[in-house]
Amino acid sequence: MMRVTPFSVSGTDYYVISHQNITERKIAEEDVRSRANIDGLTQIPNRRSFDEFLTEEWRRCLRLKQPICLVIIDLDFFKILNDTYGHQAGDECLVKMGKMLKAFINRPSDICARYGGEEFALVLGNTALKQAQQLSNKLLDKITALNIANKHSPTESYLTASIGLAEMIPNAQTSKNELINQADKMLYKAKDNGRNRIES
Repeated sequence: MMRVTPFSVSGTDYYVISHQNITERKIAEEDVRSRANIDGLTQIPNRRSFDEFLTEEWRRCLRLKQPICLVIIDLDFFKILNDTYGHQAGDECLVKMGKMLKAFINRPSDICARYGGEEFALVLGNTALKQAQQLSNKLLDKITALNIANKHSPTESYLTASIGLAEMIPNAQTSKNELINQADKMLYKAKDNGRNRIES
């Protein structure tokens, strides 16, 4: 950081220029800012970060008249997994999900986030529904491939997930909340139709 301090002596103007190294302070500030947006357990963006990202991506897609997709993932019978194997096993399951989702998302217009409890969300900017469906199918396969035991689950003896998917092309009459509501409705439809599936 540079400071310039003017002063005069006998009618002549002078300037004192001083430099201060604030690198450590800036690193500390960035660290605090980063922690505020990252879920402590899964080390992926948290709900606050998700909300901010969705708002920005919605505006970008509105401006460019591009589609945006929202994927909401709910781990099936996660409470049973916790009750059967203990909360530490439940936490380990969430950490594995976080790692897998972080590797799954690789475009600047996309984000994976912990949406709440055992729910996760993906925002896919400039992505049509058909493409998002293909990605969601791959995601469901990757969750199965984690091979996390859930022996008392009514669905399967391993961890499965229900996925709700919605697409919108933003316009002046719509809002991101409508996209969230649509994806949420599809998630509940997936649960009602037997879980371990995608509804869009």
